[in-house]
Amino acid sequence: MSIAEVISDNFMIIFYSVVVIIVLLIIAKVVNTRERNRARNKYAELRLKSEKMKMLKKERYIKNLKDATMVLKDDEKTKIDEIERDKAILSRRSLALMNEVEQRMQRLERGTDNAKLLQTLKDIKEVERELFGKEGG
Repeated sequence: MSIAEVISDNFMIIFYSVVVIIVLLIIAKVVNTRERNRARNKYAELRLKSEKMKMLKKERYIKNLKDATMVLKDDEKTKIDEIERDKAILSRRSLALMNEVEQRMQRLERGTDNAKLLQTLKDIKEVERELFGKEGG
């Protein structure tokens, strides 16, 4: 018997075997994809829980700070209030200084532009005098 005869005699067995192998590979791929998706979902849920825990921890910390300021003595509260007022004054002064610096920078830019334009005009008049004599400019 030759190979062709063996294949033709057992064609159905070989065909079904190949079909079964392909079906098993497809099932394995689907199961693998499903497991990966579950793992991703679980990881996302864990990250979400972690973020929630961080937010709750931060909220609890802020609440504890607020509660702590309620039990401060009057002189401690006044010290904190004075510091906050000083901080506000410094913030306003910083803002005023930033505005002044910005205005001065704009003035310098315009001054340099003006100086460049004056120099360019002077150069043009000089070239005109050279080209046209005293009648130009």
